[in-house]
Amino acid sequence: MKRPTHKTAQIKETSDKSFLILVGILLVFGVIMIHNATVVFSQGVFGGAYRLVLLQIAWIIVGLFGFGFFYRLDYKKISRVAYPLFGLSLLPLGLLALLGFLNKVGVLPCSDAVIFAPCINGAFRWLYINPPPLPKIPLMGILGFQPSELVKLSLIMYLSVQLSKNIKEKGNLFPVYLVTSGLVSFLILMQPNMSTAALIFLITTAVYYSSGQTLGPLLITLPVISIVGLFGVLLSPYRRVRLLTLINPAEGKELTLGYHIKQILIALGSGGLFGIGFGQSRQKFQYLPEVSSDSIFAIIGEEMGFLGTTIVVILFGAFIYKGLTIAKKAPDLLGKMLAVGITSWIGLQFFINIAAMTKIIPLTGIPIPLISYGGSSMVFSLMGLGVLANIGREKV
Repeated sequence: MKRPTHKTAQIKETSDKSFLILVGILLVFGVIMIHNATVVFSQGVFGGAYRLVLLQIAWIIVGLFGFGFFYRLDYKKISRVAYPLFGLSLLPLGLLALLGFLNKVGVLPCSDAVIFAPCINGAFRWLYINPPPLPKIPLMGILGFQPSELVKLSLIMYLSVQLSKNIKEKGNLFPVYLVTSGLVSFLILMQPNMSTAALIFLITTAVYYSSGQTLGPLLITLPVISIVGLFGVLLSPYRRVRLLTLINPAEGKELTLGYHIKQILIALGSGGLFGIGFGQSRQKFQYLPEVSSDSIFAIIGEEMGFLGTTIVVILFGAFIYKGLTIAKKAPDLLGKMLAVGITSWIGLQFFINIAAMTKIIPLTGIPIPLISYGGSSMVFSLMGLGVLANIGREKV
C-alpha cells in the first residue's frame, strides 16, 4: 500500500509584462519628444542642444532605482516607509507655505533672498540643495526639487495605510481623509499653487472612494469645497485673469497668458490630422513657452497631428485601464487603495494637462507624467509606479 503523497503548490510571482512595456513605451516616447522639442531652447539657454534630454535620461535612471526599490518592497509592509516619508515631506511643504504666507502679507518680497527656496514666477515651489554660491554638482548642475511632487507619493501611501488601519479598528475614515488631504492641500495652496492643491484633493478623494466607505459625507463636502475654490479663484487677481483668459484670450496680457494659449492653439491647429512632420515644429523656435514641460503636448499635436495626440491619449487610457485592473485584482484593501491612488495621480495629471492645452480649463502648469521634462515628477512618478507594479504581480 502506497503512502499518500502531499504535493505543495509552488507560488511563483511574475510581473505584468504588458504594464511594464506600456511604461517603457511612455518613457522612450518622452525622451524622443524632449530631445525633439527642446533642441532650440536648450541650445539658447544652456549652450548645448542635448542638455535637457541628457538630464531627462539621468532622471529616468534615478527614478528606475526608486522603481526597483518599491517593486521589491513588500507593499503590505509599506507603512515602514509611508509614515516617515510623509512626515519628511511635510517639513519642506511647511517651509514653502510659510515663505508664501510671508510674501502674501508683504513681509518677504518675491526674490532670490532665500537662496535655498527662491521665489519663481511669484511662488515658492522649489527647494535647491546646492544654490549659488555653492558649487554645482558634476553633470547635474544646480539640483532642486518640488516637495509637492514628493508629497503626492507619500500622501497616497500614508492615507492608504491609515485608512486600511482604521477599517480594521472600525474607526471613522472620513475625518482622517478630510484632515490629511486638507492639510496638505492648504500647505501647497499657500506657496501658492492652487492647481496642484486641487489635484492632491482629487487624488485623495479617489483613495477614500476606493475604501468602500459611505459617500454621504463626501457628497456634502465636495460641493462646499468647490464653491470655496471658485471664490478663491475670483478673489485672486492672477487666478481671475487665468479664468478670463480661458473665456476670452484677448483678456490676457498679450505676452503672458493670452499669448501662451494662442501659441498652443496655433501649434495644435497647424498639425491638422497627420501633423507637419516629426522634427518640423515651428512653435518650438521659442514661440511657444514651456515647450519641455507643460506645453509638450502642443508640440506633439503640431508634428504628429490629431492622429499622434490620439495615440498618446490611447496609451494613457491603456495605463489607466491596467492600473484599475491591478486595483480590482489586488489581494487586499491596502493594495487596492494604493493602486487606485497611484493610477489616479498619473491619469488625472495627464487629463488636466491636455484639458488645459485644448482650452477646456485654464492653464495650470501641471506637466504630463513620464513625457514632460522634470526631475521631481519623473523620479517620484517612477517610485509610485514601482509600488503599482509590485501590487500587480500575478501569482501562479
